[in-house]
Amino acid sequence: MKKNELKIELHSEEIFPNGFSLKDFEKFFEENQNIIKNNRNTIKKLRFGEIETVTKSFKTPNFIQGMIYKFFRKTKAKRSFEHSLLLNQKGIKTPEPLCYIEVFDRFRLKQSYFISRQINYDFTLDLVTQKEVEKYKDILKSFIDFTYDLHKKNIMHLDYVVGNICVKKIDKGYEFFLVDLNRLYQGTVNSKTGVKNLKRISRDPEIIKILAEEYANKSSGSFSDFTHYLMRSVNRNLQRSKLKRFIKNIFAKDLRVPRLSYAWDYHSNQPHVLNNKKLKRKIAFMSWFANLKIITSSAYGFLTGPYFYVKNSKFSERKIDSFGLCVNLDKPVESQKLISNDELYEMIDELAIDNILVRIPLADFDNIEKYIRFITNLQGKDVLVCILQDREHIEEKYLTKQRLDYIFSNLCNQVKTFQIGNSINRKKWAFVSIDEYFAFFKTAYDLKKNKFPKIKLLGSNIIDFDLPFFARSIFHLKSIFYDGIATQLYVDRRGGPEEKQLGFNLASKIKAYAALASASRNTSNELYITEVNWPLQGMGEWSPSKEYLIEESFQSRYMVRYYLLMLASGKVKKCYWHQLVAPGYGLVNNLDGKINKRDAYFCFKHMIEALSGGKTSKFIQEKNLYCLIVEKENTFLEVIWSIDKNASFKSNPSQQIFDIRGKVIDTKNSPIIEITDEVVYIEKQKTNYEEINLKFINE
Repeated sequence: MKKNELKIELHSEEIFPNGFSLKDFEKFFEENQNIIKNNRNTIKKLRFGEIETVTKSFKTPNFIQGMIYKFFRKTKAKRSFEHSLLLNQKGIKTPEPLCYIEVFDRFRLKQSYFISRQINYDFTLDLVTQKEVEKYKDILKSFIDFTYDLHKKNIMHLDYVVGNICVKKIDKGYEFFLVDLNRLYQGTVNSKTGVKNLKRISRDPEIIKILAEEYANKSSGSFSDFTHYLMRSVNRNLQRSKLKRFIKNIFAKDLRVPRLSYAWDYHSNQPHVLNNKKLKRKIAFMSWFANLKIITSSAYGFLTGPYFYVKNSKFSERKIDSFGLCVNLDKPVESQKLISNDELYEMIDELAIDNILVRIPLADFDNIEKYIRFITNLQGKDVLVCILQDREHIEEKYLTKQRLDYIFSNLCNQVKTFQIGNSINRKKWAFVSIDEYFAFFKTAYDLKKNKFPKIKLLGSNIIDFDLPFFARSIFHLKSIFYDGIATQLYVDRRGGPEEKQLGFNLASKIKAYAALASASRNTSNELYITEVNWPLQGMGEWSPSKEYLIEESFQSRYMVRYYLLMLASGKVKKCYWHQLVAPGYGLVNNLDGKINKRDAYFCFKHMIEALSGGKTSKFIQEKNLYCLIVEKENTFLEVIWSIDKNASFKSNPSQQIFDIRGKVIDTKNSPIIEITDEVVYIEKQKTNYEEINLKFINE
C-alpha cells in the first residue's frame, strides 16, 4: 500500500516548534477530550506549547468525494485556512488561521484538519436572537453594521447562521467574529442579495423587522421592500427545511431499526432470529445499495481467487499450535449450574489448552470488570478477545470508541489479538450491511493506529461458507486493514467435515478463503477459525440451530476430524471450538445443576496431548480413507479414519495404537485394527519408520 501523502501549510510555525509528525498529531487529537462539537465534524480545544487552539477534524469523505477533493476541488480545510487569511486581510475578524493539514492516499483525500487560534468571546448570536441578553436590539443593529461592511467588501458567508457568529462586548460596543469559513462567496453583493443572506438568522417577526430595517437604512433601500425580501427568503428557507426534514423523517422512521428488535437468547448464547417480516423488509431496503457492492467484490474475487487457490494448494509442513477453545462468561439460566471462574480455570488446565477465546459483549459493558478479571487471571494463555456488537454500539460510534479504548487500555498488556465484530453477514447480529461493519471496525482501527499500535485486530468474521459476503468484507476501498481474517467456518451441519457444500468440503473451503485473503490488499494472510461446533439432538432450545442436530456420539468424531482436516490444510493460524460449557453444543453440559463432561471433552483433551507441539508432515487421502502424519520428538503419529466404508490393517508390535479418547488399543490377541469414522492414533518410532500405504489398508 502506498504511503499516505501529507500536505501541511503553516501560517505560524510556533504551533509545531519541534517539527510535525502526523502520527503524533492524530494520537494527540484522538486522546484529547476537550470537545466543543462532535457530530459530522469534530471540534476540540488543543494546546500546542503556549498556543491555545481550536482544531477541527472534518468528516472523512466517501471515496467519490475523496477523489474530487484530491484532483478537482480544494478541501474544506484548505478553504477554511485561505478564507480566514482573506478575511483578516480585509479587516474582518475571524480566529487567526494557524495551519491546515491534508492526508491523501494514491486516489483520494483521507482526512483533513484546520487549526486556528482560540478566541475569547462572550456568546454566539443565537443568545441574541433568542433575546436572552440585554440590549439585544442594539447588538442586532451592530450586527447589521458588521454584515453590511462584510458585503461591501465583496464577501458573503454562505453558512450565515447564528452559531457561526461570535460576539464580544468591548468599550465601544460589540465585535463580531466569523467561524466555519469553508463556504464563502467572493464577488459583488447587491442590497437585495445581501438582505437575503440574513434568512437563516431568525424566524422571529420582531427580529426580522429589525434586521430588514437596519439593512435598508445602511443601503438606502426601502424598508418595506427589504422586509418583503427577507420575510420571503425566511419562509422559503423554512419550507425547504420542512421538506428536507419531512423526507429525512420518512427515511428515518422507515429506516431506523429499533434496538429492542435485537434480543439475546441466553439458551444458545446468541441473538434471537429476527422473525418480524416488516423489519426484515426494512433492513433489506436499508441495505440494497450496500448489497450491490457484493456483486462487484464477488466478481473481483472470482477472477483473482483461482490463481491464488492453485498457487497455495500445495501441502506445507506446519508446527501444531492452533488448537483453541471458546470460554464464555454468559449468565446461566433456568436449570443451568453456575460454574465459577475457578472451575473454568480448572477445566482449562485439565485440557492443557493454550489458546483461549473470550467474548466481551459491548451490551454487557456494565459488567466489564468481570470479563477483565477473568482474562487477567488466564496467565500463560494466548487469549483472543472477541468484541460482540449490538445495535447501540453500531449507531453510537463515540460510545463505542470510549468503551473499546477502555477495553484495550486494560487488556493490551496481556491480550495481543482482538476480533472486532461477530457474524457480520447475519442480520440478527445487528449489522444492517457490511458497510456498517466497516465503520464499526474503523473505530477500533483508528484506536489501534493512534494509541495501541502493538495489538492485532481481526476483521471480516463471516459465519458459514459465504463466498460473496466474504469477498465483500475483504475487497473494499475503506481505509482499514485487518491483521488477520476471523471466520466462523461451519461445515454443512447435515454431516461430517468431509461432506461437500456447493462442491466444497472443509479443506477446499479453507483454501478458498485463504486464496481470497492472499488476493486482497486489505488484510494479512493469517486465517483464524474463531467458532465451530455441531448442535446436539435433544437440546433444541439450547442449540443455535433447530435443524440438522446430531447425536452426541457423532460430536467427538466430527470435532476431531474437523481439526485434523484443518491441520492438513496448513492455512489456519488458530481454530477455536465453540465452546467449553454449553448444553446445546459444548464440551461440557451444565444442566440439572451438574457439570457433565461429554465424550468430546476427553477426545479434545487427548487430541491436544497427542498432537500439540508436533509438526504436520504429510496428508494422504485415498478415496474414503484419510491419514494425517505428524512428526513429534522421536516418533511419527499416523492419525487415520475412514468414511462411508470401514477398513482395517494389521498392526505390529513396534506400534502403539490409541483410540480417539487416548485409550491404548490392545493388539496382542487381535492384531487386526478396524478403521472407521472414529479416528485412531498410531504411534511409530522414527527408527526404521515405514509410512502407511492406504491403498492396501484393507488387505
